Amino acid sequence: MTPPATAAAAVAPAGADEAANVVKRLIEAIDRVDGLLQEETRLVRAARLREAAVVADHKAAAAGLYERELVALRAVAGVILRTMPERAAELRGRLAALNETLAVNLAVVGTAKAVAEDMMRTVADEVGRRSQPHGYGAHGRASPRSGAPAPISISRRL
Repeated sequence: MTPPATAAAAVAPAGADEAANVVKRLIEAIDRVDGLLQEETRLVRAARLREAAVVADHKAAAAGLYERELVALRAVAGVILRTMPERAAELRGRLAALNETLAVNLAVVGTAKAVAEDMMRTVADEVGRRSQPHGYGAHGRASPRSGAPAPISISRRL
């Protein structure tokens, strides 16, 4: 009785031609993700957040394809290393470049998020400060707040 095929064996290529095809597809996926990361970074830096959100949706889909291609690559890594070491080196270079692009993207998006959170904290603090009593009541104590704090309205239009 033969053991059931594993997921890796199911995608394993028959030879170097199919391994080369996996490399080609992975490089295309890397280029797609890299381009979308660069575009998102550019848009966030330009404060064009609505457009950046659309790019982020495309980026998520491209990242899914990239992950699937990585699984296929793992299944054929031995064939690639034996038969096409130059393509393996090219892949390493592309992955290193993608990591650099990703690091810049994470820094820019993280900074934008921190700025937005800081703005919200500042607004909340200001609203809270304005709702604090400004005088003293009987017996020299601060007057209690009158009612709930003022509501905050946020426009999502960019």
